[in-house]
Amino acid sequence: MFQQGFKHKKFFWSIALLLGAAVILIPTLVIITKLSKYNHDQTISSVTKRNADDYQSNSDYYQSLTNVHDFSQTDNLRLDRLSSPRFHPINGKSVIYLRRQYHMPDLRGSTTTLHWLDLETNKNVQLTRPIWGKHDSQFFWIDNTTILFLSNRASSDLTQIFQLTLPINLLEETTSFLEPIQITNYSLNIDNLLVNRQTSRLAFSCQVYPNLTIEETFARQTTKKKSGRSVYQFDKLFIRHWDEYMTGPRHHPFLVSIERQSNGIFRFSSEPIDVLFNIDSDSPTRPFGDAKTQWSFSA
Repeated sequence: MFQQGFKHKKFFWSIALLLGAAVILIPTLVIITKLSKYNHDQTISSVTKRNADDYQSNSDYYQSLTNVHDFSQTDNLRLDRLSSPRFHPINGKSVIYLRRQYHMPDLRGSTTTLHWLDLETNKNVQLTRPIWGKHDSQFFWIDNTTILFLSNRASSDLTQIFQLTLPINLLEETTSFLEPIQITNYSLNIDNLLVNRQTSRLAFSCQVYPNLTIEETFARQTTKKKSGRSVYQFDKLFIRHWDEYMTGPRHHPFLVSIERQSNGIFRFSSEPIDVLFNIDSDSPTRPFGDAKTQWSFSA
């Protein structure tokens, strides 16, 4: 009996000891986790401050190495990503494409820039300045010297429409990066740029509430942020689609007329029209839809 009681007491004190350790360790783990997150946030913040001053291409980095090593997964991640090639719209003798490159050698940060390639001489020109955290995308080669594209180069860090004007003799006249001109300055990101063949109309998408304009949507979202509420309210399906909650805004296509001014810069000559205004639906569809596959101009 005495041994049995002793075993019960030993078991009781063992459980009590484990519970006590848990009570002490859990807050410690929470603090460590929070500190880790804080340090991670600090790292991200420091990366966003980087710019072209510490730019180094991966080819320059590898040429500077003195020791040869086997190709690894890290080397694979350091490779540039080339995408979206478009031929010259008139003679087809040159190509413009996007190049995504990573901060070398730590991969902490990336940038996407526009590049031009002469197919006859194989000479290449980097058109836009590499800035860590800035990404060019979805461009249209309008004519010999004009490119319209999307980028988050705006001072607001929002994705907007930009115009790039190429020199007539690009190889001889380009001694530095070209500075793009910002065409739009909306309060929200825009996406899915599409230009018609006559360069008289332009379409883009923006996430807006079905019955609100871009600015009204921004005002509503600002009011929600100021309220401090972090609760989603749903009164219909879908609540969640693929990998995101359906919180109200929808991808709506906007159509607008454009014209070239005397200085060569394009501007909107009409107010953008929300084609799906007051319709609770998405175009392009979520999650993988885009303008190239779901929209088109007849002329």
